[in-house]
Amino acid sequence: MITEIEVKLSSRRAVNATARDFHGFTKEMSFARLVLSTSSVEEMPRFSGNALPSRETGRDLVQQCLKEWFTLYPILSDTAIFGSLEAVYQQRGYLATSLHRWNLRLAFAIALMSRSRIRGDSAYRDAVRHASSALENVEAVIQPGSIAGLQAILLLVLYAMLDPSHFNGWYLIGVASRVTADLGLHQEPAEELRVKEPYLMLRRRIFYCVYNLDRAISLAHVRAFSFSDASVNVTLPDKAMSSSSAALDFRAPMYVTKGSDDPASQLLNLRQIESEWYQSLFQSSHEVIMDPWQNRSTALVAMHSWAEALPNSTPNALKSSFLSEMFFSSILLLSPRGRPNLLCLYGQALIFDNAVRYSEVTLRMCDSSHNYNYCTNYDTLRALLVGHALLGILEESPTAIYNVLKPTLPRLLAGSAVPPAPRRRTFVEILDDAICSITRMNQILDALGRRFGSNAACDSFNTNSTATLQRLYAKRQDQYKPTISKPSDFNTMDSQIGQGVLMSSASWDLYGAAHGFQPL
Repeated sequence: MITEIEVKLSSRRAVNATARDFHGFTKEMSFARLVLSTSSVEEMPRFSGNALPSRETGRDLVQQCLKEWFTLYPILSDTAIFGSLEAVYQQRGYLATSLHRWNLRLAFAIALMSRSRIRGDSAYRDAVRHASSALENVEAVIQPGSIAGLQAILLLVLYAMLDPSHFNGWYLIGVASRVTADLGLHQEPAEELRVKEPYLMLRRRIFYCVYNLDRAISLAHVRAFSFSDASVNVTLPDKAMSSSSAALDFRAPMYVTKGSDDPASQLLNLRQIESEWYQSLFQSSHEVIMDPWQNRSTALVAMHSWAEALPNSTPNALKSSFLSEMFFSSILLLSPRGRPNLLCLYGQALIFDNAVRYSEVTLRMCDSSHNYNYCTNYDTLRALLVGHALLGILEESPTAIYNVLKPTLPRLLAGSAVPPAPRRRTFVEILDDAICSITRMNQILDALGRRFGSNAACDSFNTNSTATLQRLYAKRQDQYKPTISKPSDFNTMDSQIGQGVLMSSASWDLYGAAHGFQPL
């Protein structure tokens, strides 16, 4: 994919993104069309009528977008997005520019798409209609050489995270990162330029939006970042992301402090930690060590400390989303090149422990209609990685999980951070947690598959996990041989499994028989 996009963007190498006249671009192939051609999955449908909702409804959609997405990725300020709302609705949009229409229509599309539960439902169709209307302005807004053009691309990245059927977010964030570098946003401007404070704050805020999105998307795909931390020297913005304006040195050791109440700052803190260990373990030019436990231990402590430092004021829905990603990152960190059996027994037990907790918090996130608004297509990729890591531990290293109830902490260098200890479980509790977690993972992937249209991959996991569930259930049955009574409500049992409720041994027998699980 990198080769393909580099070939398509080869004409850009003659000049950078600050150029106003790209050599070789014609009316038939503009920069905007090039961006769309590289990132489009399916062509957006065209609609004969793209009427605006009522002004009141439009304001509600804008407020939803601000509350749920721009608090994490402050691409546009409140003033800018409400200014677009006023311009479009006043005097039938006579004074509205293409940028106003682009901002407002994509804000509508993002808010509506986050309400969708099943691909093709009414919220989905309305979101696609507004996105299609926004694209009518694409030539005027996605242009190189300005921060406004970069903001326009970032809005499309947010939409792509919710509509993978039409856009590939990985391509789009790659383009955004290239434009960011060409505009020089990854470095502080020279002092002699005397850049005005509002513009300086805007530069910093937009850079960190690009940084957060690039790290999130690359980690979900387990691909290389668009730019390294070593290339970054940008001060945190005063208001949009942090109460502190101290410059960040990305080459300094990882740290975690008591989090700001600003969600974007909280997210940035996690992205810095993830970026540090991900580059060190998987993107270093040096030979990769299969089990560099010292680095893993330090990073694991940093991420869990970050989670503990989340302020109490963080909304429950957002906290669930944060914790879900933190547990995913912990599992990715602990999985050496996707082969968890190569990790020490303590590390394998930690993968199991984090997978159990991931399934609990992510199922809550998918179950609640409000929390579900924070789900994106990349949650599907994360869930698949966690699910396969869990199956890998149970299939490739069953002795480690079943027989080692309290694995020994590996030897650490003096002064090294001590990683979180996995929960101490009995053999029966291990089996119960394994069965409940796999069942929850199937429920998570089913919900995300219906929402984002990734049913094939989710169905494949369901098929692969069936044999593992049968073996686990057989082991669980071997622990007790009670008298079987008639089941009263298997739907209730399904609900208990999904919630991680431990059932009696008799109930396990009945549940297994009802689902076709027989002792091997």
